[in-house]
Amino acid sequence: MTLEISDFESFHQVVHGSAPFTWQSRLLRQIMEERAWPRVLDLPTGTGKTTCIDIALFALALDAAATDRWCPRRIAMVVDRRIVVDQVAERGRKLLRTLLDEKAGPVVRRVADRLRTLSKEGEDPIGVFTLRGGMPKDDGWTRTPDQPLILASTVDQLGSRLLMQGYGVSKGMKPVHAGLVGNDMLLLLDEVHLSQPFADTLDALDQLRGRFARTSPLKPRFCHAFLSATPGTVRSTSFRLTEGEKARDAPLGMRLHTPKPTRLVEVGDRSALENACVEEARALIRKHGVIAVVLNRVTSASAIVGRLRALLTDTADVELLTGRMRPLDRDDVMQSLRPRIMTGRERARVERKLVVVGTQCIEAGADFDFDALVTEAASLDALRQRFGRVDRLGGYREAEGMIIRDTSVKDDPIYGEALARTGAWLKQQAKQTKHVDFGVLALPIPDPEELRDLLAPKPSAPMLLPAYLDLWMQTSPAPAVVPDVALWLHGPRSGPADVQVVWRADLDDDILASARVARTADLPATIVGAVRPSSLEALSLPFAAAARWLGGEGVGDIADVEGAGSDAADPGVARLALRWDGDDSEVISAQELRPGDTVVVPARRGGIRHGCFDALATETVADLAERASLFGRGQPVLRLHGAVLTGLGISVPLDDVDDARSALALTAAGEPVRWRQRWLERLADSKTSIVVDAGESWTVLRGGRIEAAELRLLSQIDDTIEDGIELTTDEDDSFHAGRSVPLAEHSGDVERFACNYATAAGLPPALIKDLALAGWLHDIGKADRRFQLLLRGGSEIELFKDPAPWAKSGMAPGAKSAHRRAQQRSGYPKGARHEVQSVAMIEKQLDDVRARADDLDLVLHLVASHHGYCRPFAPVVVDDAPVEVTLTDHRSRELGGIDFVATSSNHQLHRLDSPLAGRFWRLVEKYGWQELCWLEAILRLADHRASEQEQSKGAT
Repeated sequence: MTLEISDFESFHQVVHGSAPFTWQSRLLRQIMEERAWPRVLDLPTGTGKTTCIDIALFALALDAAATDRWCPRRIAMVVDRRIVVDQVAERGRKLLRTLLDEKAGPVVRRVADRLRTLSKEGEDPIGVFTLRGGMPKDDGWTRTPDQPLILASTVDQLGSRLLMQGYGVSKGMKPVHAGLVGNDMLLLLDEVHLSQPFADTLDALDQLRGRFARTSPLKPRFCHAFLSATPGTVRSTSFRLTEGEKARDAPLGMRLHTPKPTRLVEVGDRSALENACVEEARALIRKHGVIAVVLNRVTSASAIVGRLRALLTDTADVELLTGRMRPLDRDDVMQSLRPRIMTGRERARVERKLVVVGTQCIEAGADFDFDALVTEAASLDALRQRFGRVDRLGGYREAEGMIIRDTSVKDDPIYGEALARTGAWLKQQAKQTKHVDFGVLALPIPDPEELRDLLAPKPSAPMLLPAYLDLWMQTSPAPAVVPDVALWLHGPRSGPADVQVVWRADLDDDILASARVARTADLPATIVGAVRPSSLEALSLPFAAAARWLGGEGVGDIADVEGAGSDAADPGVARLALRWDGDDSEVISAQELRPGDTVVVPARRGGIRHGCFDALATETVADLAERASLFGRGQPVLRLHGAVLTGLGISVPLDDVDDARSALALTAAGEPVRWRQRWLERLADSKTSIVVDAGESWTVLRGGRIEAAELRLLSQIDDTIEDGIELTTDEDDSFHAGRSVPLAEHSGDVERFACNYATAAGLPPALIKDLALAGWLHDIGKADRRFQLLLRGGSEIELFKDPAPWAKSGMAPGAKSAHRRAQQRSGYPKGARHEVQSVAMIEKQLDDVRARADDLDLVLHLVASHHGYCRPFAPVVVDDAPVEVTLTDHRSRELGGIDFVATSSNHQLHRLDSPLAGRFWRLVEKYGWQELCWLEAILRLADHRASEQEQSKGAT
């Protein structure tokens, strides 16, 4: 199964239908020889920087069999433009499809086979995921620590996770996410000029983590590289094109040297600017087939779309494309746009003309190819990026552009004074020729002093101090004051984290109002949780805009830039929303909104027009929950609710589940869309249903899971398909798994998974042994008799019939009322943590455990933290009726058995002077912040996957 560097050309040819450029093969050779990535790749726009994903993946395949592997198994491309993030994910899915194609040829098979050696048998060679907006429990990319991954992300989503404060991530899962993104990871920060504060933070974090390298036994394999096409942002040691690669007769020559003549127009105010954009677009579409109109504000883009559609009804299609769209809505728009605007399209086959109106979301990295461009003025670097989407391959040769500047703007909220200064500089350049050439290499680059004034403001991140990382590391309980990581992601002028908004048809304002009065979110949380929200159905809004909209106020202009600063919101009379956080969900008003929240609102409230956010839109918003569940998690669901079925175009009986299933089978037989047909078939055959009791009751059908690979085959377009996750072990009722599982079985399963994951991660033998030991011991606290009663629904009879300790209950997940009754009958203290009891039992039998451990502190901490608590303190729980907990001959597959003698449940480990916190800080000092999170993640994901496997054994 040999694989050589020279095979990369064949691999690229099979995947993309063309040979790689010389610089791409040269970069692969360099990183394999130096066993490191260049810190900066200074490459002009249009030269194929996204191929760095292919290069990193091929390098990983080359390195997979090495005993001292250096290539990270997770590859993340990060850029602050949501459209580009989606296109990166599309490239990843294209790579995955090729790797799964048995007819792709011997080189591709060797790459796939080598990648498969890095993860558990049966896994795809790679996983492909998008980190858009954080959602509690929406964490499919964290399913295992060993599978090679391609991740597409914004700075907000990956950066907040790297700093252990993942936006929208549940408190318990923050360390897991931090461990995975901070270790065994290559982070490619694309268009680094857009994200200078995060670049500063990455460099500073690299230096701080270096202090652990001398003493820690871990090899994090974390590296980062900056990709840039903007002058003034790179270093002398950057990887660059050679003069030969830039020559006119080189393969890249046409892209780099084709002219793009551009005229300048000045107007006096915003209204005149929008009018000019409309008129110039009308003029250009007469001469060209596909043009783009780029604005700096979402509101202006939306207004211009309406006007152009009215004016060009018989001439051209007009589409709106912004970052303020739900991913599935964007999929729908891109389904029709992709063949008409993507690089490599056949211009001669244009059947109907097209105008794409967009925002900054298309200016950087997006693989679009327009014939001509009308753009609002911006900084020089932003304009160069926008013109990089025009005649991208250089084959059209008739491209042209128009820059329209509002001279009343002196200090733009996004581009600062650089907007006006760039306009004046371009006007000076155009004096002789009446136009400016925005060809890739045609535009002269000013001297460094002048250039600095023409680039968008690049704030620096504050100094990253170890004290800040210490504060972020404390996730449970969190300190009273925690620095806002946004400062280190976007700089001092950054706004708060975006809010994710989800619309649901089965939620209404009356339900929210009643829950508010009752001071409990049980009912709306039950409704929403029946099909839990997914990032695929969520729209990302700036915090201030979301607060104003919820408060019923005008939103004003919204920039389409991650982390853009906003004026503080001043909400008026608030409409209510559900802040989604699983069991901890709350009904809130606008004044109670927090940065990074996920909120769910009634679909009848409106807020979307042309697929994009529009605060003035009042029409009912499409509910995407069923489709998001299918494509995000592979879980077919259907709410038998009138408003939901109407939106889906399905008519079935609502009062009889069996009749509904029969009707769905008939509907499936006539469904022309393949994925919808399979979705309906699975629902018709479903054995599981949940009744949502919300005054009027309705049923939710849950069909058998459809694997991501099958969905890809069924999908007729390049839908966003991600292999999600259903079962984690971080909720209070996570031990209700639908199948009773003996403690001995579960302990052995977690021990095995932890050992396998740690081995695959390349950890030293001593750490592998300690992780396996922690997996064997993690749940021994469940031997508490009251906990065993809880697992049996509170029934003494059931416990008498089978007194052997269980780890999991046969009660169905999601049956909240039954779980609460079981807890009350059992007498198990509310909020008590079985993992803390496990620590107390180990400490009572310390000599036996010490003999089996290499780092006893690590074993005890991993046991204590395996549900995300005890970082650094245990929850305070007063046990008014303590019991003695005993576990006889708890037996490991490798280590024999231990008798855990009677240990009081009144262990007092929640006290401030307990050893938990001291142990936590000793381990941070020994291993490092993200490194300790990594070790926790390996054990916790072993627990998750063991639980998932055990649950599947009992599935019918």
